[in-house]
Amino acid sequence: MDLSLLADFLELARELNFSRAAEARNLTQPAFSRRIRALEDAVGTPLVTRTTRSVALTPAGQAFQPRAAALVRLYAEARKDALEAAGATALSLNLAATHALSYTFVPQWLMQISAPARFGSLNMVSDSHRQCTRLMLRGDATFFISHKGLEGRDSFPDRQFQHHVIGTDRLAPLCAPDADGAPRWRLDGAGDVPFLAYGEASGLHAILEAHWSRHGRPAFATRMNSVLAATNMEMAREGQGVAYLPLSLARQALDAGTLRRAALPDHDIPVEVVIYRPRSRLSPNGEAFWTRATAN
Repeated sequence: MDLSLLADFLELARELNFSRAAEARNLTQPAFSRRIRALEDAVGTPLVTRTTRSVALTPAGQAFQPRAAALVRLYAEARKDALEAAGATALSLNLAATHALSYTFVPQWLMQISAPARFGSLNMVSDSHRQCTRLMLRGDATFFISHKGLEGRDSFPDRQFQHHVIGTDRLAPLCAPDADGAPRWRLDGAGDVPFLAYGEASGLHAILEAHWSRHGRPAFATRMNSVLAATNMEMAREGQGVAYLPLSLARQALDAGTLRRAALPDHDIPVEVVIYRPRSRLSPNGEAFWTRATAN
């Protein structure tokens, strides 16, 4: 079986939309649909149900999804191991990190655990949480560093991946100062506050939604959406609204006074910084990196 068919199915299982999944796989929708049907023919049973308005996994598709993900990832890891054993590739590590952490946290953390050169060349990809998740599920990244909320479900199935906490952070509501240096907006003030939100591809979006579902949503009027915390930070500094920003990213601006707290620190949302890996065996180089990363 062509393993790329499994990757097509996994994209469809994530998006539950043929158009978006086809675009992500760089295929036309008719060609993508034919490939999904070819996979179903090979498996011997329908994996998705299709209507004019929705797509859903069948019970067979739900059972097939984690196995398909494991096969795709294991093939990528086996190929990398084989190339390293044959001396056809240099010693390297593939690390994915969300944009919000790749600017400040990850470089500092890497230097704390050991110089990256100790483990060969470091191939680091900085992208949205959604895209980094895809890289992990396809086996194109061995490790993934992201924020993780204390509430809500995890991004990865526990049977296939494990994670380790490597730091803590806080999401704080921040905005530009007014002419007197005070916060331009306050969450406890009258009226709706202009809000700089995160798009659904951002992991911070899911963290905030899980927190607000339990503790109530502030009186916001969403002004824009972005998948990048750095974009929201710059928009907040320009006086466009309030953004919940990781303090690991915004600390310098906060200390310099170009951002102010829009609420007391007890409105901050505590989060963890975690590193993910597959539960399956990694290359000796990968296992050595994991041992070092989880030593403290």
